[in-house]
Amino acid sequence: MKFIKKSVRLAPKVSLILLDWSVRESFHLLHYLSKQEVDRDLFEVIIVEYYSRVSDAIRNFEDQVDSWLLLEMPDDCYYHKHLMYNAGIIAAIGDICVICDSDAMVKPTFIRSIIAEFEKHSNLVLHIDQFRNSRKDLYPFSYPEFSEVTGRGCINNQQGKTKGILDDDDPVHTRNYGACMCARREDLIAIGGADEHIDYLGHICGPYEMTFRLINYGRIESWHQSEFMYHTWHPGQAGVNNYLAPHDGRHIAAAAIESLTERKVYPKVENKFIRELRVSEERIHTWNSDYEIACGCPEGWKVSKQSMKVDKNRTANVPRSWCGYIIERDVEDYQAYPLIENSNIFSGRQRLNVISADSYCDLQREIIKSLPFAMKGMLPVACVLILIARGFGFLFGRAYGKLSSVL
Repeated sequence: MKFIKKSVRLAPKVSLILLDWSVRESFHLLHYLSKQEVDRDLFEVIIVEYYSRVSDAIRNFEDQVDSWLLLEMPDDCYYHKHLMYNAGIIAAIGDICVICDSDAMVKPTFIRSIIAEFEKHSNLVLHIDQFRNSRKDLYPFSYPEFSEVTGRGCINNQQGKTKGILDDDDPVHTRNYGACMCARREDLIAIGGADEHIDYLGHICGPYEMTFRLINYGRIESWHQSEFMYHTWHPGQAGVNNYLAPHDGRHIAAAAIESLTERKVYPKVENKFIRELRVSEERIHTWNSDYEIACGCPEGWKVSKQSMKVDKNRTANVPRSWCGYIIERDVEDYQAYPLIENSNIFSGRQRLNVISADSYCDLQREIIKSLPFAMKGMLPVACVLILIARGFGFLFGRAYGKLSSVL
């Protein structure tokens, strides 16, 4: 473990914790952080690299990086984001820790909005949702306008807000809990930091597991209603061929749900240095030279112990069309577009009404949401008629078979 840079900020209010496990192609969030409306000394940027790579993508914005830490985990050790969260929390100097995507766009008001929310409410855990665009022509990232990201190809823009922010029925699955989570460093240490249990190894993980335990600790979960992040498509964004730990079928960690429902405050596996900070009288803000947070690889984390489990939804047979939509699948996600756009009229044109999702089941849900209300009402009737028709067909086949045997 080693530092390439250490923060010299004296009293930042916010510490942004950005992760890499030798996979990031772009850290363009750093560009947008350089455009913030607040004084630069009000926030620091911490990069935590899981392995030993010194990323050229970071070098391009090195003047915006305050602390840059390489955990130097062995190459045969599968990535565990929660270990990186804890490293960032320990290294943080600011009162508010922000764990967010490093390849997203934010507006100049981003940091100011976070500080303002915590000034209004001290017992807060704040999330900021994310607009996501599925257009592949925006890759490689070319600094599009915000309106372009929320326009054609945006899969969750609903009247200027994300669908998740407007959804009160199933927000756990429609809001992006992993996009941006903000909490007081003091609170994160008080609950034992991020849970380093093996059930959070690999793709099924996220800062929301700390959110759930912070709720049990007495903090109030809040979602900003006007500040958002903006994300464009890139290869690997859906966690293709990653090891998948136990989840609820829609990639929310089963262990996190258990913590929420069973009112747990502390993690199953607490980082020993986070624990030292938790039980000490002072929450030190300087990195102790004894804090070898990454020393070796636990046996269960070794790549050889974790086969690349592919989501069953991704390997199942998918019909070519459904509900008037053409369905396509690639290694990244599922996409659907209206059958009419498959005609010669649209030949060579950019499709206008593309729906994207990480799984076929999610794609079906998004298609149903996009259908007109009258058509949605007809779906149950159509399903009943189809079942009746199949029943008559089955009975006719049986009767025809018996008749044929008699004759």
